[in-house]
Amino acid sequence: LKSLVNSGSIPDSVAVLAYYSKNRDVKYLDPEKVVVRQIKVSSSFLADSLFLVLEKKPSFFEVFAKNFSINRASVGGLLDPFERGRFNHMGSAAFDLSVGEISSPIENLDKTFSIIRLEKKIEEKPLPLKRVYKRIESLLLKESQENIKKNTFNGYLNNKNVYWGKE
Repeated sequence: LKSLVNSGSIPDSVAVLAYYSKNRDVKYLDPEKVVVRQIKVSSSFLADSLFLVLEKKPSFFEVFAKNFSINRASVGGLLDPFERGRFNHMGSAAFDLSVGEISSPIENLDKTFSIIRLEKKIEEKPLPLKRVYKRIESLLLKESQENIKKNTFNGYLNNKNVYWGKE
């Protein structure tokens, strides 16, 4: 049986492409993401003070991030793109903003405070085939092997000339 199962051939590119085309919009999507700049400070007083200035002078955001933020100050508070479900309250707030909009201070779970500005929204899009090709190829090979096992066992179990547990 092991030899029979391992005799299955690797799926060809036509089969992989067909599977990808059929499942691309369900299984192979890169989710919507956002890019934000964050000013993260340890005091609610400082967060509130910075926010009051930013309401009048939003152009100061990056300067404040470089001078006051306790993380990522060297890059002006710029975070890598992230999807929904990351960064708790701050992450949720980011998806509610419009591009260029600045949030009011947000209390983080670690008792710090963040002010964020939405830099960019990245729409959901299908992953490129080359990025998922090997994964699909492995899945199709495994399906083929499972079918071989199932059909072989069913052939034995349904064969009236094979006796199980009898001498």
